Amino acid sequence: MSAFYHRCRYFFLPLVFTAFGLALTEIYQSDLQAWQGVIEQLPYWLLPAAIIIALQFNRSRLAYLAAIMLTYYLCVTHSLLEPALLELYSQQILLGGAFTISGFAFIKDRGLLSPHSLVRVVGCGLCFAAGFGWLWANRLFKVQLDELLPSLIDMEVRVIAPLYLCGLLVFIRGLWQANLVNSAIFITLALWAVQFEFTGLVSLATSMTVLAIIYILTVLTDSYFLAYRDELTGLASRRALFNLVLALGRKYSVAMLDIDHFKKFNDTYGHDVGDQVLKLVASKIAGVRGGGRAFRYGGEEFTIIFPRKDAQSTLSYLEEVRQTIEEYDIVLRNEQRKSQSKAKRGKAKTSNQQRTVSVTISIGVAEHQSGETFEQTMKRSDQALYKAKKKGRNQVCA
Repeated sequence: MSAFYHRCRYFFLPLVFTAFGLALTEIYQSDLQAWQGVIEQLPYWLLPAAIIIALQFNRSRLAYLAAIMLTYYLCVTHSLLEPALLELYSQQILLGGAFTISGFAFIKDRGLLSPHSLVRVVGCGLCFAAGFGWLWANRLFKVQLDELLPSLIDMEVRVIAPLYLCGLLVFIRGLWQANLVNSAIFITLALWAVQFEFTGLVSLATSMTVLAIIYILTVLTDSYFLAYRDELTGLASRRALFNLVLALGRKYSVAMLDIDHFKKFNDTYGHDVGDQVLKLVASKIAGVRGGGRAFRYGGEEFTIIFPRKDAQSTLSYLEEVRQTIEEYDIVLRNEQRKSQSKAKRGKAKTSNQQRTVSVTISIGVAEHQSGETFEQTMKRSDQALYKAKKKGRNQVCA
C-alpha cells in the first residue's frame, strides 16, 4: 500500500465521511426536530459505551477522550457548573481541552490500571491549567504585548493562537502516522473548536454523538485489522483466508508461494533483514493483478486466491509477480552486529560500501475441482509448489 493511499484511507476518508455526515444532519435538521429529544439523550448512552469498548480493546486514549467529552456534556446539559461560569471561562476551557486532546495524539495507549493512568490524569489537569495560565498571562501583560507585537496580532488573535498551533500539530501528526486513532483525535479537536468558535453551527448533542460513534467504529475497525491482518506484512492473515473460503463459489484457483532458501537467508543476514524481505515480498504479492487476493499463510509462505478463474488463466499474473520479485535488488548496508565494540561500529559508519542481494519465489497453483474441498485444492497447490522447488525453484508450476 503506497504512503499516499494509506493516508487517504486512514486519515482523509474519516474526515470526509465525518464532514459529510455533519452536513447531512444540518441539511435535514428540520426533519430531525421530531427526534431532537432522542438525539440529546444519545451521548449519555454512546459515550459510556465508547469508554467501555475502548478500554476492553486497550485503546485508552479514546477512552480518556470519551470521558472528557462526557464530562463536558454533563456540565453543559445538567448545569454541574454554573452556565455563567462556563460562559466566563469558555476560552480557558477551549484552550485547556485543545491542549489535552493534542497531547493524546503524541502518546501511546497504555493500560488503565497502570502508573501511566495517574500521569495522564495529572497531565490533563496541567493542560487545563495551561489554558487558564495563557489567558491570565495575556491579560496581565496586555499593554506590553500590544506594544511589542504588530497591530494585526491583537488580544483576540493572541489568545486563540495556541488552538491553531494545536490543530496544525495534530494534523501533521495524522499525516505522518496515518491511522484511525489519530484521525479520531483530529476530528475531536476540530469539533471541540467548532463548539466554542462557531457556536450554533453544529449542536453539542450532535457533535458528542458523532464523536462517540467515531470512537466505537475506530476501536472495532482497528480490532478487526488486528484479528484479520498480519502485523508484519500488512497482508490479510490465515484467519481472513478461511473466512473468504466461505464466500467462494465453485470456480476458483489457489496459488501457494514460498520464498526460496529463506532459512539460509535468515541465518546469513539476520532476522531483521529477513523481516524486511518478508515485507518486500508481501508488497509485491499484494500488487498481483487479475483479481487475485493475497494472504500471508505463515512463515515465508503466502497464498493468492483467484475467484472465478481457472489455473491456466492465472499463470501470467503469477509469473509477473515472480519476475518482479526476482528483479528487485535489496540494498544491504555494511552494518555490524550489536555485539561488536563501539569502536568497530564507528569504523563501520565510515564505510560507504553497499551490497545488494535478491530473493526468488516458487509458486504452485491448482484449480478447484467439482466435489473438492478448499483444503484439498490447497493441498494440490502445495504439491505444485513442491514440484516447482524440485524443478529448480524460481518458477510457477500448475
